Amino acid sequence: MKIRSAQDMIHFWKSLAQKHKILLLHWELGAGKTILAKWFAAWLGIDPNIVQSPTYAYINSYENKLLHIDLYRINKFEELVEKWILDQIQNHEYIVIERPKFISKLGISKHTFISIEKISENLRELKVSKRKKLES
Repeated sequence: MKIRSAQDMIHFWKSLAQKHKILLLHWELGAGKTILAKWFAAWLGIDPNIVQSPTYAYINSYENKLLHIDLYRINKFEELVEKWILDQIQNHEYIVIERPKFISKLGISKHTFISIEKISENLRELKVSKRKKLES
């Protein structure tokens, strides 16, 4: 699927958010991962303005409805336990995980994997699949 504008992204996100609870977002820096998390939050009735990238915090929870995680800086599965991330995953129904790793060990059975390739400043290509396994 090609996304050419913010309006295209909004339509895509609204249709996706209505059908899926756990999203795994994989793509390069600046391609729009946190923007998609903001739209997911808005769909859940959470103010999208409070949603921030969890790259340095690892994890953000919003109104006990949405868990937003970035696994970029996690190098070992044990770090997920040490930082209480694994426990948080078990306590949330709606989850967005940026740059997912260790998926088979997280205890999530149903998830949607979304990859976005930044073709140009205004063009993205999205690929959506269910239950994609990632290991690292």
